[in-house]
Amino acid sequence: MGDRANFVFVQPNGDTIVLYGHWAGHAMLENLAEAVAQAQSRWQDPSYATRIAISQMIGDGWGMETGWGLQVNEISDNEHKIPVVNWLECTFSLHEEDSFFNEDNKVRGMKNEAIFTMDLRDFVEKYSDAKLLV
Repeated sequence: MGDRANFVFVQPNGDTIVLYGHWAGHAMLENLAEAVAQAQSRWQDPSYATRIAISQMIGDGWGMETGWGLQVNEISDNEHKIPVVNWLECTFSLHEEDSFFNEDNKVRGMKNEAIFTMDLRDFVEKYSDAKLLV
């Protein structure tokens, strides 16, 4: 059992870093928004912003053998919609899982078309208690 979730971070070359959390589904959007807020000073530097957000999400779990995983361009086991953070476009989007392999998908296991997309600042303000810099 678990509460499996994937979090996608788009890199400038179009590739994605996918964070898998075995128990990360509960309050996943709130936790992601808090992590994204912590990375605000580096939103224009995706490598740093991604590292900061992932570090915030994993927290004290870095030393554990299980619980979290990283992949490139592919999701792992999943039980929720898939959030995508695009630092350079400053957007957050939510996507459906794609149950079969489709070569047209940018991320294996995730549909390209977003259910919805919103500004990254709006996402953080809606889902977290963080105060963003102006």
